[in-house]
Amino acid sequence: MHRLSAVAVLMLSSLAAEAQTWLPAGGPPGGDVRALAADPRHPNRLYLGSADGYVYRSEDAGRRWERTVPGFPLRGMSLDDLVIGPEGELWVGYWEVAGSGGGVARSTDSGRTFSVLAGMAGQSVRALALAPSNPDVLVAGTLAGVFRSDDAGATWRRISPEGHAELRNVESVALEPADPEVIYAGTWHLAWKSSDGGRSWHAIHAGMIADSDVFTLTLDRRTARTLYATACSGIYRSRDAGGLWSKLKGIPTSSRRTRALAQDPEHAETLYAGTTEGLWLSEDDGASWRVVTRQDLVINAIVPLPGGSVLLGTDGAGVLRSGDRGLNWEASNDGFAERFVGRLVFDSPNRRVLAAIASDRFHGGVLSAPRPGGPWVSLGSGLEGREVLSIGATGQEVLAGTDDGVFLSVSHCGSWRRLPTVVGDTDAHPRVVDVAAAGENVVLAATSDGLLRSSDGGASWQRLVLGTARVVSALAVSPRDPRVAVAATALGLFRSQDSGAHWAQLAEGFSDGPIHGLTMLPGDDRVLFATTPRGLYKSRDQGATWYQRGGGLPQSDVRGLALHPDGRTVLASDFALGGLYRSDDAGETWRRFPTDGLLSEHVWAVAFDPAAPAQLVAAAASGGLHVLSAGPGAHTTAAP
Repeated sequence: MHRLSAVAVLMLSSLAAEAQTWLPAGGPPGGDVRALAADPRHPNRLYLGSADGYVYRSEDAGRRWERTVPGFPLRGMSLDDLVIGPEGELWVGYWEVAGSGGGVARSTDSGRTFSVLAGMAGQSVRALALAPSNPDVLVAGTLAGVFRSDDAGATWRRISPEGHAELRNVESVALEPADPEVIYAGTWHLAWKSSDGGRSWHAIHAGMIADSDVFTLTLDRRTARTLYATACSGIYRSRDAGGLWSKLKGIPTSSRRTRALAQDPEHAETLYAGTTEGLWLSEDDGASWRVVTRQDLVINAIVPLPGGSVLLGTDGAGVLRSGDRGLNWEASNDGFAERFVGRLVFDSPNRRVLAAIASDRFHGGVLSAPRPGGPWVSLGSGLEGREVLSIGATGQEVLAGTDDGVFLSVSHCGSWRRLPTVVGDTDAHPRVVDVAAAGENVVLAATSDGLLRSSDGGASWQRLVLGTARVVSALAVSPRDPRVAVAATALGLFRSQDSGAHWAQLAEGFSDGPIHGLTMLPGDDRVLFATTPRGLYKSRDQGATWYQRGGGLPQSDVRGLALHPDGRTVLASDFALGGLYRSDDAGETWRRFPTDGLLSEHVWAVAFDPAAPAQLVAAAASGGLHVLSAGPGAHTTAAP
């Protein structure tokens, strides 16, 4: 699943009121940054392009970010190239993440609104450049080849041969500063050059390792004859305008995939190389290099500013900022929240909300905040390299189910400790999709290796047999009586009434797909809901019999379910088709719930705050935290 990051918060003035527009309210900071660009007229003004079609702007050199509104108009687009013209106009080159489309868009009001340029509509744009000597000339690299505009984007024409076997899958473009007829293009295989505005092309790869994916092309500002190319095989330099290349040494082989390169604006001999293993710095024109960040960073963009500030755009970790040319770094994500929240849990006894970041093994983990609006802080180190699939509170600590077993937070140390899931003589290292406390010192885990139970806080485990199926896909513990638990496999549903020590089968498994999750109705644990790829199921007898719920709710991929303490109000999210749905009769009938203002209707998880039942939190595909307040005169009409 493409990783995309986000959360939304719904405030209801009363349970009967459904009101107007969602407003942003922050969220776990960070996310994927695909592009960064600084306005040459206003050095403190920066733009950020996200992996899901959002543009952010900073007016203080990247210390604080604000999403532009209404902003870039298309979701599901990776904004890989941001180019700023001499009058401050902003150009965006983008491609469709889940398809083959894309294009170029232009903003003349600092990113508030955009015009999608018809001449490039449908092209998967992977590179975009503006001619320094003529701002009317733009060149775009696409999967289909190279395109050019001579009238500031009003019209475009192909300048690479259509159907050319090699001059396609263009990842980078550059124009000579003094002559817009000289164009360089880097493909997934070779580097190319045209000296006549694209009428003819020739390969320029002498000295490069064969089959090098050319990520970037950068001209040295001291002389246009010096050109840098970064590739999957390392960094190359040509001192004769691409005639011959030599590979720069000093960056180890494991870090050679260089996705970004920048020259310091005040010290031309200083080069910054963003790789898939951190940022590397050279202060001697590339003769030697040293790594100056953590090596678990994947760097997509670099912007060095006058005065020594440097900003990095990364996968997962968002923006990093240095004020001393790379010697020291700090996160700079204030206002930028594009995390994908996979699990959301309110820990009422400890007055906090917990969020597990999905699809990010190195910069995800579990975060905590006193309220959905933050401030968010990591619960500690120790989860790096693992994907967090489930979380549950136990006393003052937190259990995390991962793709490498169960972990327990150690709050006084600011770290996580793995609980070895040794069954017999083997540590199973299972994939844990649900984990829950089921009484004092009792932990239950739904895993790829069966239902695991510990009665001593995770020190030892036993595997419990739930029929013939090995994989347990979901688990629920009664909020009223922790001795009662229900678990699901592909072949059946099972219940325990003694904190998981013994289990009995209640029903056969569902025929139309695995159960994503199980949830018991607050105050009445006889009522049980199951979310599945084919809609929502309900049981009135704690899982013995089930019936599929329709009544206005699509039979689609229901992922999120929120049950209000009143025992009647239920919110469900359809992640596949998009949309939120509300029931006021414990899930019997449904109507569409308003999503105006949400940046994505594809919501992954929803949860009511038990301490403030008028507040609902929903984790959507993108857009950060949002709040929907019911103002005076709000009424109860359903969304169309």
